[in-house]
Amino acid sequence: MKRIVLFTLGFAALTLVLTWLWLAGGNAFYGLTMQPVAREINEWMGLSGPGTMLRNRFINMVPFVALMLITPRLSLRRRIGGLVVGLLVLVTSHLALNAMAVSLQATRHLPPTVALLSDAEPFILWFVLARDFIQEAVKGISDSNGSDARDDPNPTDRV
Repeated sequence: MKRIVLFTLGFAALTLVLTWLWLAGGNAFYGLTMQPVAREINEWMGLSGPGTMLRNRFINMVPFVALMLITPRLSLRRRIGGLVVGLLVLVTSHLALNAMAVSLQATRHLPPTVALLSDAEPFILWFVLARDFIQEAVKGISDSNGSDARDDPNPTDRV
């Protein structure tokens, strides 16, 4: 239980710092850097406009990076490789979301289901990339919860 609390506190602290960096200019830098790429992709797809790469949803990089950095027992290769692959997936999804918004002429808001998927995406990626740690943590929790019941010869006598 202590490990889970420490992990959660570490995640919260790192997320606060990364969110501050994102809002202090990281999002503007990302948007300006990705806008020409989005323009080219949209033109190639025949869409009538570049859209905007300055969407609030694109902050989903923050929890992903935080999770990959604080997850214990990830090898350096898996941590760096996971960060690179995960960020490429997120950037690709951002470009796809931008193209979808342009095609739907939804310049301000994405459809709710798409927005929810975007919000969940960093956690899904982390679950895939750090599955060994997650399986070990879940097994540890279930073992500690189940050990009481197995040690009790008369589990129905408990009040």
